[in-house]
Formats: sequence, structure tokens, C-alpha cells
Amino acid sequence: MGVGHVPQEPIRTEGASAELQRLKHRRTAAKRSVDAPVVNTGIGARRNARGRWAEVCVARWYAQHGYTVVARNFRSKRGELDVVLMHGAELVVCEVKARANNAFGFAAEAVTPAKQLKVRRATFDFVEHLRVNDAALHARIRSTRFDVATMTGVQLDVLFNAF
Repeated sequence: MGVGHVPQEPIRTEGASAELQRLKHRRTAAKRSVDAPVVNTGIGARRNARGRWAEVCVARWYAQHGYTVVARNFRSKRGELDVVLMHGAELVVCEVKARANNAFGFAAEAVTPAKQLKVRRATFDFVEHLRVNDAALHARIRSTRFDVATMTGVQLDVLFNAF
């Protein structure tokens, strides 16, 4: 039973070589202009937006309860502090966790011992930053407290002196 004519030589365009070529991976350039910034609309962007919104809500809640917001999103080599506040002579460092729901566990469970260590180290860096840049505020600090604020959906819970 015949299958028809099978050519002896592979079919190539005129001038093409016989050796195999690798696939060329070409990336399209991101279309960027000065007027319109590139906006990420993926899941990560929504998650980051939820976290930023929760930090704003937590800072507002603390301000309504007599705290003074000293810094937000302080970054150092050793970690990040979400919200840093003063209440009298006490420095309050609040770690904010936001979740849409509790389907994957409670938000407060995400503050693991490793995360607590990072927050403590970043707090040390923040106090050193105050010592150098704001001696008056540094002199007022008598104690430090670590809180955890969780935002599940639109419900805010603050755990005082969490660790």
C-alpha cells in the first residue's frame, strides 16, 4: 500500500541552510510612554492594593484612638515596618495583615516567629534611624510594644502586645 510520493530532500526555502536552528525567543517590548504608565492588573496588584488599604485603615484607627503616626512602610535592610506609632512614651509597631476571607487560615497566623524576628530587627533599625535623625522623638521612647492588626474583608481586629 503506497502513501504517495515522499521527497528525498526536506523542503526548504531557497537559500536556507540544512543545519537545525534553535527557536528564537523574542519578547515584545513593553509599550511604555511618559504619559501612560504601565499598570499591573493581576492578582498580585489586587493583593498589594488590599494591603495598602488595610494599612491606611489601621493608621486611621490608631489616630482616632489617640496615637500619633510616626512612620508608615519604613524599610531597612532587615525588614519593613507597616505602621509605627507613638502613644505617650511608648513606641508601638503594628504589623498589618489583610485577607479577603479566612479560607486559607486566619491573617494573624501569618505572623510567624521568623516574621516577628524580622519586625524586631527592623524596629531596632528604626530606633537607630530616629537616634540619628530625630533625637527629640528618640529621647521620648521609654518602651516598645508590638501589635498585629488583621483586616479580614472589612473587619478590623487589633491584637495589642501580640509578641
